[in-house]
Amino acid sequence: MVRKKVEGDEEQRRAAAHKAHRDEEPPSARSVTTGASKQRAHRAGPSARQDEETPAQRQGKQGHSAEAPSPAPRGGVGPAEPRSPYQGRGRPGYSQEHERVFRALVTAEEQHDGESVTLEDISREAAMPRDRTRTMMHDLVTAHHLATELQSTDTPDVDSRYESKPGR
Repeated sequence: MVRKKVEGDEEQRRAAAHKAHRDEEPPSARSVTTGASKQRAHRAGPSARQDEETPAQRQGKQGHSAEAPSPAPRGGVGPAEPRSPYQGRGRPGYSQEHERVFRALVTAEEQHDGESVTLEDISREAAMPRDRTRTMMHDLVTAHHLATELQSTDTPDVDSRYESKPGR
């Protein structure tokens, strides 16, 4: 199979694709992958002159920095997906606050005979506001992998439950 000819080396294309993923956008929407269509826009009519360059002709060329089109809504009609409150935070390091919340999680589990505990239990034990505790728990689950969030399937309006990972 023959690869499409696109300017830039493999590292540049890969970096651009990673950036698109971090921005929660498919790389093909930014035309930074070799699979994206690089066809030029059709020019027709008496006003189209041969020596004029259309914006599409620069697409895929090094140094081209056209504004990325806004992503089309997925899934049809309806309200847009809510953005995560954790988006853009990166991967925060393990802090004293994380330690405080993790210790509260373990203590609350011990008080509940090793069973999973609610965010409210952890927040109360850590003596921290609920929103801040939720942020710290998110980090402990996703970035530090010290805890697990258990989703409630039978009652969706109830808070998630958390448990520490064994061996930690």
